[in-house]
Amino acid sequence: MPTPREHAVTDLRRSIDVLPERTRKAMLIGLANNTVITGAFSGGGGVCPMLAAHREGGRTNCVSFPEAWDRFTGVHGRAILRQATEYEVAALRAEIEASLTPQTSALSEAIAEHHAIVEARRRRERYVGGPRVDLGGAIEEHKETARGRRSREASDLGLDWLFEQTLVLPNDFGLEPAVDEPDFDFDAAETLSQR
Repeated sequence: MPTPREHAVTDLRRSIDVLPERTRKAMLIGLANNTVITGAFSGGGGVCPMLAAHREGGRTNCVSFPEAWDRFTGVHGRAILRQATEYEVAALRAEIEASLTPQTSALSEAIAEHHAIVEARRRRERYVGGPRVDLGGAIEEHKETARGRRSREASDLGLDWLFEQTLVLPNDFGLEPAVDEPDFDFDAAETLSQR
């Protein structure tokens, strides 16, 4: 069962995670440039982490972070204003940095793979889980093998089946062709017609 301290750390992390990225980055700069306090926005020569981020350009409206910060430091609801300890600032910095680090998981990897497949299909590329593979040579080899097989089958089977079942030939099929008549001489015909 989580301790109250563990609950406070979890709440702090959740409140950090909902902050915009620009605010979290500004807060890291603000932690380095200011004396950090807890229990108020400013006072005692310091500022809270949210005001520090605001001063560094990370302006945002977030109610959950200041409350989570005060619970984490143990001053929430007690009207205590004090400088944050080195441990508290270091823990806050670590949580912010962790929130900015991309998390890899099986789900994020599956999502990335899905996006890659969709993009490959969009570009009409064949996706095989790695680099693009040129299948042109394999396709041509397959076509050549199929042509050879069909040619062998046709040679083995012959054309007799075609003549027996489907082809109707003229009565003079296979006979010697008649003697060719000479080609018509158009020039001679034209000469004759001009006379």
